[in-house]
Amino acid sequence: MLVFIGIGVEQSPSLRAIQELKTCDVIYFESYTSPVLDDRALLDTTSGQMGDKIIEKVKREFVEEGWKILQQAKTKKVALVSSGDPLVATTHQDLRTRAIHERIETRVVHASSILTAVGGEFGLHSYSFGRIVTMTEEPMQYTAYNTIYQNLLAGLHSTLLLQWDESRNFFLTPDRAIKNLESAEKDIKYGIIRPKTLFLTASRLGSDSPTLRASLIEELPEVKIGEPPLVMVIPGSLHFTEKEALGAIVGRDPNWFPDNTEAIQKLSRSMLDRYSSKTKGALQRARKAALALSSEKGEQKVRFDQVFENVECYLQDSLRFMNEGKEELAVLSIGYAEGLLDSLRFAGLVEFEW
Repeated sequence: MLVFIGIGVEQSPSLRAIQELKTCDVIYFESYTSPVLDDRALLDTTSGQMGDKIIEKVKREFVEEGWKILQQAKTKKVALVSSGDPLVATTHQDLRTRAIHERIETRVVHASSILTAVGGEFGLHSYSFGRIVTMTEEPMQYTAYNTIYQNLLAGLHSTLLLQWDESRNFFLTPDRAIKNLESAEKDIKYGIIRPKTLFLTASRLGSDSPTLRASLIEELPEVKIGEPPLVMVIPGSLHFTEKEALGAIVGRDPNWFPDNTEAIQKLSRSMLDRYSSKTKGALQRARKAALALSSEKGEQKVRFDQVFENVECYLQDSLRFMNEGKEELAVLSIGYAEGLLDSLRFAGLVEFEW
């Protein structure tokens, strides 16, 4: 049997976890998903309950390979202990799947996770969080940037998990994470990382002395963030009850918190405004060019009018689709309008400037 046991953000085993550990033949503890807040206290807590059982600390590679764990679990009861909830890590999910395929019985002892704890600590609604963002030390964080952008479009908060490398005892700091997002901002330019962008930092959640901060990016050099491990949140649209709770927790006036979603415009809306204005101008110039044609081409001018009418219909459809939330159809309609005007130019029938 293979038992996945979480010891929560406080790194304190529950009664259920202790009961399972007492009956295990082999116990592994991994600390690569989260650093141990108090190594001595954790050892005393577990060892005091386990008697003479040995708890072996293992590295990421040991769990990723997993063959020894699975081999032992075929004949013994093996526990894999981790901070937080044991199945948040994809490595543990994969190991569990492999165990099931090898017909090894599995069991899970769930516990509190940083993913739920961080929202509660800040007084934010758990259902107002979007996709999780993982930040690493690499400078160009396009995936992280785009995930935050999509969350903000929906008004949702983004949890930023900062890189922890146990092999080098390396923690990605919030200021480095922000710099990486700023570098992506310079390239993508969606306007989500600005001096007035609100971000939250939580230091050493689960310990006796956590540090919670709410700051603007422009304040970052003066902010006392706290010691690692750290987690960040970039809030979306804050409900008034979230502002009240957050203000009480971090010592800010509830009216102080800016809305990170206010300056965010959907990329499709931005494209529509730009292309619509461009196409309307081209349509006006095309009409003038058609009117300038000689009177003997009157029959052809009627055909132009039919084309121009269809261009106007596509422009109106585009605005209607956008108002209905059908952004892709709105942009496609603009494309059809442009295509009709281009066809007149490519055929040499009407000459006008885009």
